[in-house]
Amino acid sequence: MSKKLSILSISLITVMAGATIAPALGGISSAFPDASQTLVKLINTLHALWVIPFTFVSSWLTTRYSKKSVLTAGLLLYLIGGAGGALATDIWFLLATRTLLGIAVGLIMPISTSLVPDFYDGDERTDMMGKVSASNQLGGMISIITAGILAAISWRYAFGVYGLALLVLILVWLYLPKQPAPGKKQRAERTKLPKQIYGLALGMFTVFIFFYTIPTNMSIYLQENDIANTTISGFIIALSSLGGMSGGMMLTKFKHLLGYYLVPVQILLIGAGFSFIAFTSHAVTVSMGVFTLGLGAGTLIPTIYNKISNVAEKRQMMTAMAITQTFMYFGQFMSPIILDFAAGLVGQATAQLIYSLSAYLTLTVAILLFIFITIKFRPFLARPAEKEGQRDAE
Repeated sequence: MSKKLSILSISLITVMAGATIAPALGGISSAFPDASQTLVKLINTLHALWVIPFTFVSSWLTTRYSKKSVLTAGLLLYLIGGAGGALATDIWFLLATRTLLGIAVGLIMPISTSLVPDFYDGDERTDMMGKVSASNQLGGMISIITAGILAAISWRYAFGVYGLALLVLILVWLYLPKQPAPGKKQRAERTKLPKQIYGLALGMFTVFIFFYTIPTNMSIYLQENDIANTTISGFIIALSSLGGMSGGMMLTKFKHLLGYYLVPVQILLIGAGFSFIAFTSHAVTVSMGVFTLGLGAGTLIPTIYNKISNVAEKRQMMTAMAITQTFMYFGQFMSPIILDFAAGLVGQATAQLIYSLSAYLTLTVAILLFIFITIKFRPFLARPAEKEGQRDAE
């Protein structure tokens, strides 16, 4: 139980790294009026660019040092980079602290997910992957709500939420078993990664392009449309984490119930969430949309991780997770850039248009997947759960 608690505690602080200060973006924008909106949005996403190379640094370090040692170093950097944003005197100082935060997350993230296949197998692994995703979202929800309350006093106070990493550091130090670093012979043995890993990583990139519209655009969207103030926007943004946590806890049941249709339903939920946000202008319906979007993403993300853990060999796991998380964080970084550009092609790149465009795209993909799966797997659809279980066992 203590081991499980330490693993899940690490997951509390990974997703919250960027999204935590989303409710404070309006205050930061006012504090630094010379900074462009795109630059302000990068406060939420710049760390993701630095996560990318440091996931591979983490993978390399774990071949020479224990995962627990690398985690400890990453958590210390996380504390400094996260809380340090409160001391910012200009936008560039703030972006520098986000860079340090990104380096820390790069060290932590691939280890946090690789620990699950290290200690668990079969349905227990699927269940634990879902709980890891739920912990991701729980950390995001708690941090965003707290940051929203603190940001109403001052945007600087929102950065104090990163102090949660101190508790995680204590739990890891006390309860996470220390695994020995691989020997020279193990380091020398290298096998080619299955091609499926790269396809799954690209899928993760796409998921985060859309999912990250919530922390990067929602606070601005709510203010632009006079729907909610800074404090309420924190609660609304946190609903995506509540939806994600609910989905992660129910992943195993979803998988057995939906079978081959699991992924199309997950994308359909994301599209439905965007529709509630884009085509309504009331706090209640927007909140429903944010929750629904989180529910879809909260089951889709661990589904991808679980598939990767089934495809990759154990000695490939850190590299496979590093590649996937590189694509994931690159998706976070590119989210405002790609969607602002796409929206600009059809009109003014407002948050309203970005959510509308996202709704059309995700719903279209969901419908196409439903049609494709119905045609391809028609002989197997009578008993999807049984067939899916056989495929995973293989």
